[in-house]
Amino acid sequence: MLDIGLMRYLSGMPNDIEYAKSDLLAIYRGAMAEQFIGQEMLVSQKGGLYYWDRQAKSSSAEVDYLAVLNGKIHPVEIKSGATGSLRSLHLFLASYPECGKALVFSDRPYADLPEQKITFLPLYSAFAATTSGQ
Repeated sequence: MLDIGLMRYLSGMPNDIEYAKSDLLAIYRGAMAEQFIGQEMLVSQKGGLYYWDRQAKSSSAEVDYLAVLNGKIHPVEIKSGATGSLRSLHLFLASYPECGKALVFSDRPYADLPEQKITFLPLYSAFAATTSGQ
């Protein structure tokens, strides 16, 4: 979608239900948050928006977005809950050890886990966190 307002309108969700929710991550199981991060990344990544999808026999894996920062590809995940296994993200990191650190946008507090190559960030930091220095 072009923006989260259009997405909300086309979904048919009544305003009173949407505005009653205090958490963007709770709307459509996080789809609204994914839309928001995607919009921010469209600008920060200068119009390029990519994701990773692995199709293997009897298993699949997907990373929500990929950001190019200072010449390295960084996997980006949006999590609607405070917990989660991040299985696909860990698979991506193991499959591409030369990639940059993973960025996870969620409602968890900021956390940098260098041993796992993962940084947890708040939603509002998406533009700044995915803007390349090049």
